[in-house]
Amino acid sequence: MAYMVGGLQFVALRKELVDSGKMTDKQFHDSILQLNQLPVELIRALLTKQPLQQDFKTSWRFYTINK
Repeated sequence: MAYMVGGLQFVALRKELVDSGKMTDKQFHDSILQLNQLPVELIRALLTKQPLQQDFKTSWRFYTINK
C-alpha cells in the first residue's frame, strides 16, 4: 500500500513540476535521487521552495477522486 501511495505522490509531483514546464524530466529525476529518502511531501516543499517551519504538518492533497 505504501508503494502505491508513494507512486501516486510522485506522479502528481511530476505533473506539477515537469508537465507545467518548471523542470525538465532530467532535473526532476536527478532531484529525486539526490534527496533520497525524504518523504515525498518534503521533497515537494524543497523543489517548490516552500518555507518550512520546525512544526511542519502535512497538508498536500495529491490525489482527488473524480466522480
